Amino acid sequence: MLASTSMRQQPQLAQEYARPIRNVRTLSDVLHELERKYGIKFAFQSKTIQDKTVSLPLPTSADREAVLKAVLKSSNLTFKKVDERYYVIIEADEATSRVSPLAAPVEESQLLQTRSNPMPDDRMSMVVPASLLMRQPMEIVVQERRITGRVTADENADGLPGVSVALKNSTRGTTTDGSGNYTVSIPNEGGTLVFSFIGYVTQEVPVGSQSTINVSLKQSDQTLSEVVVVGYGTQQKRDVTGSIASISTKTIKDQPVPNIVEGLTGRLPGVLIQQNTGAPGNSPSIKIRGLGSISAGNGPLVVIDGQPLNSGDLANGGGLNLLNPNDIDKIDILKDASATAIYGSRGANGVVVVTTKRGKSGQARLTFDYYTGIQQITKKMDMLNAQQFAEFSKEAFNNAYLERVTGAKIDDPNSVRAAGQRYRYPRGEIAGVSFDNPGALTSYDYQDMIFQNAPISSYQLSASGGSDKIQYMVSGNYLNQKGVVKRSGIDRYTIRTNIDAQITSFLKMGVSLSPSFSVENRANTDGHWANNGVINAALSLPPFIPIYQPNSTLYNSQAYYAAPYDWPGITNPVANIYEIDNQVRTTRLLGNAYAEVKLPFGILYRGTIGGDIRQLRQNYYQTTALPLNQLLPPTANSAYAENAQELNWVTNHTLTYNKEIGPDHRFEVLVGLESQKNDFERTRIDANNFPNDIVRTVNAGTIVGTNSSRNVRDQWSLASYFGRAAYSFRDRYLFNASIRRDGSSRFGANNRWGTFPSASVGWRVSEESFLKNNRIVSELKIKASYGLSGNNAFTSNYPSIGLLGPDNYVLGNALANGLAVNSIGNDNLTWEKSRQTDIGLELGILSNRIFLTADYYKRITTDLLLAVQVPTLTGFTSAVKNIGKVENKGLELALNTRNLTGAFSWSTDLNFSFNRNKVLALGPTGDPIRSGTGVGETNITMIGEPLGSFYGYQQLGVFKNQAELDAYPHFADARPGDVKFADVNGDGKVDANDRTLIGNNQPDFIYGMTNTFTYKGIDLGIVIQGVQGSTILNLSRRFYENLEGNANELTTVLNRWRSPDQPGDGKTPRANTRSTGNNNAVSSRWIEDASYFRIRNITIGYNLPKTLIQRVKLQSLRLYGGVQNALTVSKYLGYNPEVSGYEGPLTGGVDYGSYPLARTYTIGVNIGL
Repeated sequence: MLASTSMRQQPQLAQEYARPIRNVRTLSDVLHELERKYGIKFAFQSKTIQDKTVSLPLPTSADREAVLKAVLKSSNLTFKKVDERYYVIIEADEATSRVSPLAAPVEESQLLQTRSNPMPDDRMSMVVPASLLMRQPMEIVVQERRITGRVTADENADGLPGVSVALKNSTRGTTTDGSGNYTVSIPNEGGTLVFSFIGYVTQEVPVGSQSTINVSLKQSDQTLSEVVVVGYGTQQKRDVTGSIASISTKTIKDQPVPNIVEGLTGRLPGVLIQQNTGAPGNSPSIKIRGLGSISAGNGPLVVIDGQPLNSGDLANGGGLNLLNPNDIDKIDILKDASATAIYGSRGANGVVVVTTKRGKSGQARLTFDYYTGIQQITKKMDMLNAQQFAEFSKEAFNNAYLERVTGAKIDDPNSVRAAGQRYRYPRGEIAGVSFDNPGALTSYDYQDMIFQNAPISSYQLSASGGSDKIQYMVSGNYLNQKGVVKRSGIDRYTIRTNIDAQITSFLKMGVSLSPSFSVENRANTDGHWANNGVINAALSLPPFIPIYQPNSTLYNSQAYYAAPYDWPGITNPVANIYEIDNQVRTTRLLGNAYAEVKLPFGILYRGTIGGDIRQLRQNYYQTTALPLNQLLPPTANSAYAENAQELNWVTNHTLTYNKEIGPDHRFEVLVGLESQKNDFERTRIDANNFPNDIVRTVNAGTIVGTNSSRNVRDQWSLASYFGRAAYSFRDRYLFNASIRRDGSSRFGANNRWGTFPSASVGWRVSEESFLKNNRIVSELKIKASYGLSGNNAFTSNYPSIGLLGPDNYVLGNALANGLAVNSIGNDNLTWEKSRQTDIGLELGILSNRIFLTADYYKRITTDLLLAVQVPTLTGFTSAVKNIGKVENKGLELALNTRNLTGAFSWSTDLNFSFNRNKVLALGPTGDPIRSGTGVGETNITMIGEPLGSFYGYQQLGVFKNQAELDAYPHFADARPGDVKFADVNGDGKVDANDRTLIGNNQPDFIYGMTNTFTYKGIDLGIVIQGVQGSTILNLSRRFYENLEGNANELTTVLNRWRSPDQPGDGKTPRANTRSTGNNNAVSSRWIEDASYFRIRNITIGYNLPKTLIQRVKLQSLRLYGGVQNALTVSKYLGYNPEVSGYEGPLTGGVDYGSYPLARTYTIGVNIGL
C-alpha cells in the first residue's frame, strides 16, 4: 500500500498548479507529488498503478480532485474519498461496486516505515521487500488458514480503515475495510502479522494458534505535524513562530469536571487558572501571562469555532461555563502578540480558541458516556467548641471590665456589673446555657449542618458520521450537580449539532448550533453574616446555640441576643440556607454558519455569521423567618426579580491564497473584515411586605423604588479589517506578519480607530545540513516575535461621552424630575495597548521523544484606562483617562517526554511558568492608587510594585509586657498583649502613615505535571498542579480571630497572649471586647501564604477486550473512575488557597468567606456502538 509522503498540512482549496508535469512520468511519481503538494494520502493495490504513466500536462487553476481525476482518467482509474486527507485509488469499473474499496484485499503490500530522523520535507521512506519486486508464479501448493480481526485506534477505539496487514517475510497481505475489519490467508504453520498505518506505531503480532487477532494501534509521535488553530486559520506546529499552547480534550477525558476550564488547570504553561469558588455553575478565572490592566479586564478573548464571544455581564468565564466539555475537540491558547495581534483590540490578554468536534466520513458511530459521583468538602475550619468558647468569651469581657471600671475584680458577678460590662449568659436565661459552668454546655458543629456530601452525574449521548458529501455530529448532555453547601446546585442541558456539507466541487457549507439551558440554585455563601452569609454565620455563631427548636422548626438565632447583653445578632446559618430562595435560569443559543467557495487562481473565500443569545432570569425571595436589616423582630419579607438578555452577533469574511513555488517556497496570504455588535439589557424590580410566604413573586408584595430597581440598556460595536502573510523557505526559514485595524464605539471621536501590527520569524536549525541527520537532535527551532495588541474591555461601554442621569430641579415651588449630565466626556480616550516581545526555543531529542519548549517574553501595557479625580469646579468628581504603564515579563518552560513506549507506556508533561508584574508609571504625578474591599483600604497600586498589592500595617508581634510597650511607638490605647505594629516611617509614632506593602497575590511561579501510564487495556492519569510565592489577605480572620469574645473563633486563639508569663505564640493578641491597640486593623497579621501543591486529578480506566464486547454488538466499552482535587498541601487556614473573593486587578486575592472546593469521587462508563 502506498501512503503519504508528506506530513505537511496543506490547505484544502483550489490551487494553481505552478509546474507542468513533464511529458511522460510514472503514475507513482505523480501521485507522490500530489501527496506532497496537497498534504493528502493515497491507498491502492500496487498492481492497480503498476506500469501506468501520465503524459498529459495538468490544467492550471484546478482543485486537487479535478487534478486527480485528470491524472487517473487516462489509466481507466478513479478514486474514493475516505475523508479530507485520505483517498483510495481503484479501477474505474470498481467504482460502481457496492463493496467498499477498503474491503478489497491488497495481495501485494508496500509497507511504510517512519524514519526515526525525519527528512526535511518529512517524507516517509518506503521499505519494499525484494520479493514484491521479483515475484514469480510458484507451483507449490500450501495448506492455508484464514485469520480475521479488527484494527482500532488506541485513543478512541474507532475502527481504522486502510491499515496494512501483512504476513512478515512474505508477499501476503490485505488492508482493513471501512470499519477496521480484515481477513487474510496465511500458511497453516502460521507466522507474524505486521500492522502498519500512517501516523501510528507499527505492531507485530505472532499468529500462533489464533484465528482472530484484534489489534489496537497507538499514535506515533506527531508533535510537529499537529495542526494548531491560529487567528482565522490553521498552521502546522512546525510552521508556528508565535507562542501557542494547545491541548486536545482526549487527554482530559473522564475527568468529572462540569466546566472545561477546570480540566485545563496545570496543563498549559503561562496560563494561571484559579477556581476562586467551588459554587456549581461558576467558571474559573483565566489569566495569561499576568495582569496588564487596571480596570479594562484581564481575562482573555474566547473564540468558539471561529466566533469571538463577548466578555460582558452574562459571560461567566467568557461563556465557557455553559459549554459541554464532551463537545470540545481541542483548545489552543494564543499568548504572544504575533498570535493575538490579528484579534487587535481584544487580544492583549491572550486568546482562548475552542474547536468543537465535527463529524467524519464513514460508518455512523453512536457513543454514550455516563458518570456519577459524590462531592465532599476538602477540609473544615478548626473552631472553638462550646467549652473553649465560654472560657475565651468570659476572659474577653473580664479584660474589658477590669480596664474600664476602677476597682473592678475579675470575680465580680454579673449582678454588680453595668449592662455593658457583663459576660454572656451567666445565669441560665436560656436553659442549659451558663458560662459559669462551661462543661455543661452542648457543642454544635454548624459546618456539618450547612455542608453535605453532594451527588453529581452526567449523561452524554452523541452520534457522528457521514459520507464524502455531508458529515454530522449531534450530541446531548445533561449535568446534575448538587453543591456541597446545602440547597445549592445546577441542572444543565446542552445540545450541539455540527453539520458540514460539500455542496459542489467548489462550494462547502456548514452550520453549528448549540442551545443550552441551566437552572442554578444559589446559596448566599460569601460575605458577612449581616447580609445572610451562610459560611460566615456558621463559623461566627457561638457553638452552644441550637439551630432547631424542639418542634423541629428553625430558631431565629438573633433572639438569643436580647437585652441586657447587647450582643450583635448573628443569623442562623441553616435558616440562611432554607429561608432564602435564589434561583437563576439561563438560556443560551450559540450558533454560526459558514460558506467556503473555491474561487479562480486558488483563492478560497470563507464567510461566517454567528450569534450568541443569552437570557438570564433571577428570582430572589427572603422569608419572614429572617430579620431584615438586623432588626428584631423581623419586619418584612423581601424579594426581587431580575431579567437580563444579551445578543452578541459577529460576521467575518476572509480570502485566503496559498502558493508553492517549486520545492523551496511556500506562502499564504489572508485578508478579511469583521463586524461585531453587542446589545445588552437588564431589568430589576424589588418588593417587600408580602402578606405571607406562600406566593413568592414580586407582584404579591409592595413594589419599592430602590437603587437596585432599574432598567439598563447599552450597546457596543466593532468594525475591523485585518490581514496576515506567512512565508516558508525550504521549511527552514519562517516568517509571519499580521495587521489589524479596529474601530470601536467605546472610544473618543479622536481615537476611535487603532492599528495593531505584529511580525515573527523562525529558524528551523534542524533542517540545516549540519544538523539534518543528527541522531540526537530531531528538531531545533529558534523563534522571535514582536507585536502590538489592544484591550477595549472597559467596564463601561460609554467612557468617552458625557452620560445623562436622573436629577431633580425646582420648578416654581415644586420639585420636578429631570435629567442632567453626570459624567465628563473625553474625545481623546483611546485603547489600552500592549507591546510584547517573545523569544522562544523548541528542541526535540531522540525523534522528539523528549521535547522542550521555552519562551521568554516581555509585555508592556500603556494608556491604562482609569477613572481619576478631577477638580470639583468641573462639577464632577472623576473622569476616565488613559494613564499609566504596566510591565509583565517572564519565562515559560514545557517538557514533554515519552519515558516508556512498549506494552507498558509512560509519558510525562511538565511545565513551569515565571512571571513578574510591575507598575512603571501612573499618570502625570505618579500618585499611588488605593482601593478597598468593604473594610477600608486593603490594596495599593504604586510604581515599582505589582498591581493591587496588599496594603496595611506591618505586625512585628505582640507587646509582651509593659516595659516593651513603653519602649516602642504604639497606638494610644494599646496595652500589653495588643498587636505591635512597625513604625515604618520612623517618626516615633504609629498611625495611618505607617501603612505599607504587606504582600501580593501574584505568584512567583506556577507549575503542573501530568503522568500517563498505559498497559494493555488499562490507563492511569495523574495531574499535579501548584502555585508558589503568592499570598492571600484573609479578611475572614477579622471575624474568626478578632478576639472580641462576641463570636466564635478559630482554635488558633488558644495560643493567645494571656499574661506576661503566658505570651502565647507571640503573634496572637489578647482577648478583649474593647479591641484596643487597633488590633483588628488590616495588617500583615491577616496575610497568609497562598502557595499550594495539589493532586488535581487521578483517573484510571479499562477498555474491555474487543473479542468480549463484540459478542454484544459493541464497538468499545470503557470503565473508568477518578478523584478530582484528590489532595491539597497548603499552609492556608481557609478552605481554598485559590480564593479571590473580590476578583479584580486592584483587589484580587482577598478572602472574605467563600464557597469551598469539593473533592469529587466518580465512576463512569463509555460505550461505543
